[in-house]
Amino acid sequence: MMQREYKKQGFFRFTPSDSEGGGARELWCLKPGEGGINTICRVLEVSLRELTMKDGKRIEILEGVIADYTAKMPFFSWVADQEELKQDRVIQIGNAYVRRWSGLVTLYIGRNTELREKNIYFPAYDELNKPQRRDIGDIIRCQGAFDVIVEGDIVGVAGDKVLVDDGTGALFMVLNGDKDSSVKRLSLSFSFGTPVIARGNVMLRGGEYILMASELKIKDDKDVLEELMGFMARYT
Repeated sequence: MMQREYKKQGFFRFTPSDSEGGGARELWCLKPGEGGINTICRVLEVSLRELTMKDGKRIEILEGVIADYTAKMPFFSWVADQEELKQDRVIQIGNAYVRRWSGLVTLYIGRNTELREKNIYFPAYDELNKPQRRDIGDIIRCQGAFDVIVEGDIVGVAGDKVLVDDGTGALFMVLNGDKDSSVKRLSLSFSFGTPVIARGNVMLRGGEYILMASELKIKDDKDVLEELMGFMARYT
């Protein structure tokens, strides 16, 4: 069964007992170059893709998104016929490794990776599919993040990028939308010190951490009040 652990901030989280894979790594800070990864997660998305190798050979792989209570992460499987990799299934992954794929920190499932379906309590699909708020300093320390919410102030502009600082660190943000999209139109109101809330993926490109923002809004006092009321409703 899953054990409930009380955190000093007053929140509960569920962790695997030893018989269910104790020692499993959480997804939130797996870093490129790490190997021998053992983790338990829920499959959020999975799809078949065909790749053309350098020698011209064409192979089929699986790609998608997994999640635990700490984070979401893209995955890449060199083995296309993995029965365990089904949407909404909870699985234990053993002996995986981490690399970058298109700038994103990605979990790689190789031919020596072990997969096993787990019939245990685990956060539901809808809960895990939501983005989580992350501090910029934490994201940089973990070398990137997938589908996160970042809050900070605009402190600079460099071409089509803006620099966002939240007090823990700073990163560049690029608005990932069509030129006529609401995201692009909103960028016209940017000025120094503008507080923003953005959702997207943080990747490493050219030595810079860049948030590719798919959703964006300017934060005001109403947002602060709504966050406070939401917190009080959940935990009082």
